[in-house]
Amino acid sequence: MHLLRLFFALAALTFFFSSEAYSQAADPRKPQAKKSPLLVGPVAGYNKSSHSGGFSSIAADANCPTFEAGTENGYYFGFSAEYLLGDPKNANSSIIARVVYDYQPAAFQLEGDNYPSRPVGSQNVVYSQILHTSVFKYSLLNFEVMYRFNLPGTMLGVTIGPQFGIPMGGTQEQRYELQFDPNNPVQFVKETEPGSLILKQEPTDPIVGLNGYKPRYVDDTKTSIRLYEGDIIDPNPFRLALKAGVQYEILAGNLLFVPAIYYNFGLTKISTSNNSSVSALQIGADLRFSL
Repeated sequence: MHLLRLFFALAALTFFFSSEAYSQAADPRKPQAKKSPLLVGPVAGYNKSSHSGGFSSIAADANCPTFEAGTENGYYFGFSAEYLLGDPKNANSSIIARVVYDYQPAAFQLEGDNYPSRPVGSQNVVYSQILHTSVFKYSLLNFEVMYRFNLPGTMLGVTIGPQFGIPMGGTQEQRYELQFDPNNPVQFVKETEPGSLILKQEPTDPIVGLNGYKPRYVDDTKTSIRLYEGDIIDPNPFRLALKAGVQYEILAGNLLFVPAIYYNFGLTKISTSNNSSVSALQIGADLRFSL
């Protein structure tokens, strides 16, 4: 919610300056009256992020799956500047530069094999199906430069250009989770060594974490084992993407309201040790006024 408040505050400031401080400035939809070919303002929108490409389970277990695709809801917000190309009176194209904070998370879930467990209140060992889950929280500071061209005689434009990102933060978590059956609740067997978990499908079948993390039970009922929680392993310090989409310009007083939809295609990997990458379907809007 604080991000929405920030966006509305930026929008209010934009409206104030466009209607008061720049009251003599031109209507952004009347190029013949423009004093400057430059328009600026805030941007915000929604991400449907998609992580793909595949990465192996953290656990040292031959039966663990490879996570291939995961999605989640995210967001972006920032600031844009548009420079009209050619004569501002009849320019039909422009260069748009943006600086945005981009949150692109993902959640993965795969059914796994059967593992030893106990019915609640019983000492009998049974085998129950588990879920392998992995959650990524991934944020970036992105810089993008896009070319915009309006279809002749319309306010509908197409845009395309590169995006350069610097990761600002990234964490991942992976778990084994028993699939809950209310008619037959079960729990994992107890750990047999301090600080470690051994599931006795074989005489020794350890679940192993990385980066010094010791797997542990998440809950008192022992239905979920956290294999790892921490920073993204071997993070890539840079992200390159290609962004393309369509936009439509709508006049709102001295403001130009520009809703748009984009596809943000990741060209580089999230981690240097696997093939996973992140792309996103983005729906948002720019608010701009002429300087």
